[in-house]
Amino acid sequence: MDTSTDSGTGAAQTFVVDRLNADFAGSGLSNIAIRVDPSWTGSPGDDLILVAGGHEFPVELNGGGVEQACAFAAFQLQSDAMGERNSPWPELMTATGETMGVLVAPTEAFGVAIWELSGKPFCAVGHLHRAVEAAGLRIK
Repeated sequence: MDTSTDSGTGAAQTFVVDRLNADFAGSGLSNIAIRVDPSWTGSPGDDLILVAGGHEFPVELNGGGVEQACAFAAFQLQSDAMGERNSPWPELMTATGETMGVLVAPTEAFGVAIWELSGKPFCAVGHLHRAVEAAGLRIK
C-alpha cells in the first residue's frame, strides 16, 4: 500500500491508523489502512484514502490535523461496524450485564478526538478498549 514519502505525513498516517485499529479491533471491520490515491479527488494533497474492508473514503490530515482525521474516520467507521454487526456498537455493559449506553464518535474534534457517552466525553479515540476495561465495563 502506497504511503506518502513526506515523513511528517507518513507519521501522521501511522498515528491515525494505529488509533483507529486499536479502537475497532473486535468490531467486525477489517484492518484499517490509508493509501495514497491521487486519482481519487484529482486535487493535489487531497489524495489520502482510508480503507477498511469494502469501505473507502478520503481523509484530510493537513486541514484539521490528526485529531480531526481520527474523529471523522471514527464516526464513519462506527456506522460500518454497526452495519457489520447489525446492532449498536460500541455498546457498554456493566459487569452485571446492565446496558450503559452506546458510545458516539462525534464528527468534529475540538481538541482531541473522543468517544462520548450520553453527550459527555468518555475517552480519546485510540483508547477505547483500555478505557472500557479501566472503568470496569465491557463492550457488548
